[in-house]
Amino acid sequence: MSRGFAWSTELALRQLQPVVRLPAELQRLAAAAVAAQRHAYCPYSSFGVGAALLHPPSAAAPSQLDITVGCNYENCTLQSCCAERCAIVKANVEGRRTALAVAVYGRAVGGAEADGGRTCPPCGLCRQLLVEVADLSDNFDSFQVVLVAADAQQALVVPLADLLPMKFGPADVGMDLGPLRGAPA
Repeated sequence: MSRGFAWSTELALRQLQPVVRLPAELQRLAAAAVAAQRHAYCPYSSFGVGAALLHPPSAAAPSQLDITVGCNYENCTLQSCCAERCAIVKANVEGRRTALAVAVYGRAVGGAEADGGRTCPPCGLCRQLLVEVADLSDNFDSFQVVLVAADAQQALVVPLADLLPMKFGPADVGMDLGPLRGAPA
């Protein structure tokens, strides 16, 4: 479905780099994650996280890449919802089950800019849900994770396969994803 997507410029992987050097699509995605982080509800940890999913073009809009955002939402039982999971669920509600990439931005609320190049990678559960999205998108090997640094000026782009190299996905339980790849019924 989204295999072989061509970024607008060359994509440098596995190195911290200025956000402005990313392909334009990933710059937009990083900015959306940073903006979403401002809405995080995190009174217990004081650590806000924003996430943004980049969706492939659709038949209705072949030149448009849409973005769905989410932020972390905590509660007093500490069984919180991560930003990545919020974005994935919101996208599904909006009829989007496929994505090309995710951007994640996290930092302490009111934290110092001295955090600089520190990034906030997805937790284990979010990595597993991203595997589901990538498998639905038929692009696990090319699905990119943009880790926006705390200063919001730098980012590290890594393939999802680097974060979960020995993935366990739907095919491992005999699931045929073909009928599920479209919009939810």
